[in-house]
Amino acid sequence: MYEFAGRFNREELFIKEFNYWILMLKSVPVTIGTCIILLKRECFSITEVTKEEMTEFFTVCTYFENSCKNLYGAVKFNYHADMMKDSFVHFKAIPRYDKPVIRHGVQFIDKDWPLTEKLTKNEVSEEMLQKIKQDFLNNER
Repeated sequence: MYEFAGRFNREELFIKEFNYWILMLKSVPVTIGTCIILLKRECFSITEVTKEEMTEFFTVCTYFENSCKNLYGAVKFNYHADMMKDSFVHFKAIPRYDKPVIRHGVQFIDKDWPLTEKLTKNEVSEEMLQKIKQDFLNNER
């Protein structure tokens, strides 16, 4: 695994592996489908990411956005590369919703729509995280 990734090093949340990036669910999401896009090597600055890695980043984002649109009806997307607490290159990929999403018998609300400055985290059970992960995996079939 990716020991440098610390708390993001959770195989049970991995959705898809690309050549240079990994897409995984965020354990405490902002909205349904919130993910982490993690560079597969230890790198501490976006300026150190190679052109090949950034080209593939576009592919990862396309996969992520299409999945969230198809599965949950996402209408916008926010990408954050905060890297303060976790100093390696990774992005929080946040699908945004202008109306509630009902999935697996639960209503998910984008509490901060349409703001980007303040995003409220939502506690989600491990069981629900696994259901959302399965949504992504089933969407590829």
